[in-house]
Amino acid sequence: MNRSSTITRSVLTIALSASVLIGCTQATGSADQPVRPPSVERISFPTDGKAGEPHLTRDSDGAVLASWIERFEEDSRMYFSRYEDGSWSPKSEIARGDDWFVNWADVPSLAVSDSGTMMAHWLERLGDTRYAYGVRYVLSTDDGDSWSEEAWLHDDRSPSEHGFVTIVPAADGFMTAWLDGNRYATGENEMSVHARFVSGDGTLGTEWNLDSRACDCCPTTMVRTGGSEFVAFYRDRSEGEMRDIAVARYENGSWRDPKPLHEDGWMIEACPVNGPSSDYLDGTLGVGWFTMAGNEPTVLVSFSESGGESFTEPVRIDLGRPTGRVSVRMRSKDELIIAWMEGGGPEQSGILLRTVHKDGTMQDQIRVSSSSMGRAAGYPRMERAGDDVLMLWTEPGQEENPPTLQSAKISW
Repeated sequence: MNRSSTITRSVLTIALSASVLIGCTQATGSADQPVRPPSVERISFPTDGKAGEPHLTRDSDGAVLASWIERFEEDSRMYFSRYEDGSWSPKSEIARGDDWFVNWADVPSLAVSDSGTMMAHWLERLGDTRYAYGVRYVLSTDDGDSWSEEAWLHDDRSPSEHGFVTIVPAADGFMTAWLDGNRYATGENEMSVHARFVSGDGTLGTEWNLDSRACDCCPTTMVRTGGSEFVAFYRDRSEGEMRDIAVARYENGSWRDPKPLHEDGWMIEACPVNGPSSDYLDGTLGVGWFTMAGNEPTVLVSFSESGGESFTEPVRIDLGRPTGRVSVRMRSKDELIIAWMEGGGPEQSGILLRTVHKDGTMQDQIRVSSSSMGRAAGYPRMERAGDDVLMLWTEPGQEENPPTLQSAKISW
């Protein structure tokens, strides 16, 4: 991120100044049964003080869990909460430390395996330079009442950047993927994408190098498409500085060579800090992402019914001034829900949400909340909760009020 802060601000400026609105094919109901917009219900969230870096996940029973960071004068602390009977439970502490790296885009996370083991990760400093940090993780087999000793996820301990982790539950553990800066330590200045299986007892499997040249600081995403099959997405980086989304598939015990998800053609000589989001349900994989190919900010959605082997032609879903930071969840095997951040006028800016069908039709967007387009607003998060979805996002601080987290339930 230190290598791209100037150009990232330029990307944001261009995105906010774009003026062309696009037309979308809208899903409409009959005269007797018109499509009703979903309702947004705010839900109190159990934070104190300076809170941010939200993440949402589900366990194998469908229960939703949230994790986040709260910052105090003496340290930073990671908490989690369960959504139960229409409200969030009191927060429970996972870990704390005074040498953590806390960042708006590279956030800690929590996952729960099929067997009920919980895995949480956060970022801890590996040196004195600003972006020298690595990935620490812990496990719990008693619903978060106690946690294992901290361990490093990756083999490399060089004072370089390791982060943007995705953890996906499996039957007896977790598949993980992250950006690994080990090549920066040797002067090559190129970020790699690594993956590793972590068993339920904490045993680390082989550390795979999926791609030796990827975008430095865009979040990764991954889904499980079968008992032991996974599909990972990340922003690639070609020799000519093309920064399109790549897809890598894990099957039969190994990772296949990555390939482009779609050839957007976004040329940018820096990292835009804008990653993809994906979900899988009943045989359909949905993915959303941001691009600025041709200097036009755009949010795209695509589907796969082949486990990530091939994808439908992308559908544009934004209003013309998106800043991206997408979150995707499948509503059914035929339809996904996407949330993203959009600039523009009062009725169009903020955190927006809409449903998109595989045939390209979509419902009108709704605005979940107004929001700053700056980094302090972070990434909005979304997760299925039965027939509804839960959202969690950062509300930047103003004047003497510290940043805090807001939660809402979206119902159809």
